[in-house]
Amino acid sequence: MFKLIPEKTALLVIDVQWDFWKYKLPQVPPPTLLTNIKDLIQNCRAKNVQIIYVKHISHNQSSSFFREGTEGAEIMEEIKPLPEDYIVTKHTPGAFFNSGLDEYLRKNGIENLVITGMQTDHCCDTTTREAHALGYRNYFIIDGTATFDMTGKNGERIPREEVQRVEAAILSNGFATCLTKEEFEKLL
Repeated sequence: MFKLIPEKTALLVIDVQWDFWKYKLPQVPPPTLLTNIKDLIQNCRAKNVQIIYVKHISHNQSSSFFREGTEGAEIMEEIKPLPEDYIVTKHTPGAFFNSGLDEYLRKNGIENLVITGMQTDHCCDTTTREAHALGYRNYFIIDGTATFDMTGKNGERIPREEVQRVEAAILSNGFATCLTKEEFEKLL
């Protein structure tokens, strides 16, 4: 099995912000999510992998969440960034669009991205696809991302576990290597 070069790898922690827990949009993320991301951060830090927090700030004046300067827009206390971590602000689902993230990664020699955060099928997916188009190697952590139940075309409930499973299958088809936290940690 190959090993990732820590100096060429960055862990992206996407949109793990208080509003997801506060507003229960439409449900609270799974309880294991914060624990898994916290473990990944600690393990990556111990191996000198760059930690990058991606923070969504809404520019929509009528939005009730991710409003700049509010508690809800803050990164969860359990995984609070350290001074040496990099924080990028985004205003769209993808972390690359008009954020300076690509420039920062290239300047720092990063080639491999480890994707974690909220929501699997929205911001994490969009960021993974953008990164793929820019030439990065992506490692999508299945149990380090989460989503919510969805409603299908005919009103049927699609459980978040099913959304998660399908999203991993889609991204595995050329956009990322999808792994569990445990599987990824064996690569460090």
